[in-house]
Amino acid sequence: MLNEKEKERYSRQIISKSIGEEGQEKLSQTKVLQIGAGGLGSSCAFYLVAAGIGELTIIDNDTISLSNLHRQILYTEEDIEKDKVRIAEKRLTALNSNVSIYAHKDYVTEESMQKYAQNKDFIVDCSDNMKTKFLINRIAVQKGIHCVIAGIKDFYGQIITVDPKTSACYQCVFSEPVTERVSISPLPVLGATPGILGTMEALEVIKTVLGLPNLENKLLMVNLLDMSFNKIDVVKNDACICSH
Repeated sequence: MLNEKEKERYSRQIISKSIGEEGQEKLSQTKVLQIGAGGLGSSCAFYLVAAGIGELTIIDNDTISLSNLHRQILYTEEDIEKDKVRIAEKRLTALNSNVSIYAHKDYVTEESMQKYAQNKDFIVDCSDNMKTKFLINRIAVQKGIHCVIAGIKDFYGQIITVDPKTSACYQCVFSEPVTERVSISPLPVLGATPGILGTMEALEVIKTVLGLPNLENKLLMVNLLDMSFNKIDVVKNDACICSH
């Protein structure tokens, strides 16, 4: 049951016919594991916590640098050289003390993912490399956990939501590279791009919890240069890991 303060905090969500008190209670019971606290992770975490999910666990091993600040809105100039997870935990708790925030400075590996994914309802990919995205997808499939995976470059992005039990997974759409290609220079990123895609990731979690239409069996391609959105139907591959 929501208490009076919660009803006041989430009042504008509760009056939505798609949410109501019952939907808000569902959100308050949802546990999310978020991989990454950078550009995608900043906006995703802000909106998940603001919406009133029950628990958010964040894994990131990086520290804050000046070049992060144009897109990683969790941080300020005063935070440079500090651990992202420590600042993220502080800022998100200040935003909504009703949400349990657990932030871990750790590498994303098979072992750490197995540990942190225990008893979670969602895994949200806010990473910046393909290797991690495929690992997140694989762990989600193994454990039967919903996941949302997004990627960005410059003015462009893509996002998919996966229910391993019923929908196509990330590996149904993309072939896993044998080795991670080493980039000579950083990818171009307009700060607003991960902000928009990260917000969409948070929205996909919220809609899925509420049983609303989402991006399962869909790959949404986002072009922010000409403001076009292309939704591509994808099909579960009988030979993929999610079919076995």
